[in-house]
Amino acid sequence: MSEAKMATKSEAGTLYGLVSMRMIRLFVMLRKSGILAQRRQFGLSETEWRIMTQLGEAAPLSLNGLADAMLQDRGQLSRAVKSMVERDLLTRERKPGGPEIEIDLSDEGRAIYRRMVEWVHERDRALTTGIPPEDVAVVWQVLTAMMERAQGMLDEEQRLGG
Repeated sequence: MSEAKMATKSEAGTLYGLVSMRMIRLFVMLRKSGILAQRRQFGLSETEWRIMTQLGEAAPLSLNGLADAMLQDRGQLSRAVKSMVERDLLTRERKPGGPEIEIDLSDEGRAIYRRMVEWVHERDRALTTGIPPEDVAVVWQVLTAMMERAQGMLDEEQRLGG
């Protein structure tokens, strides 16, 4: 019996045997290896990586917009943004006609972001290599259904004031 099957069998009936807990364990493993790789390959902390991905998808953003998108404290983000501006990864410019500052990727930041996207695609391929395409399609379907249910759970908790 493979080690993975033995682990699954020994986890039956425990918290670790729940689908949601296994998904969390997968997320934690991917997050830990990702953080190490992000630092080594791109010189970015986890917060900096998240800033780059947010701006790569939705720039320009104000600091408030960035904080809202990342569900993170403005103060912590402000320090990270300042450091990234000093390293020429980001730009900060006053929005015309107002006091708000727009944050965007610099040319260097865009080049790094393109490399980041390539790396994420390679990582996804490495994770799914050897898994038949029809199984990957089923995973997509299941994850989509679970994400919709999880959104419903989140909406309900927010409605209840959690």
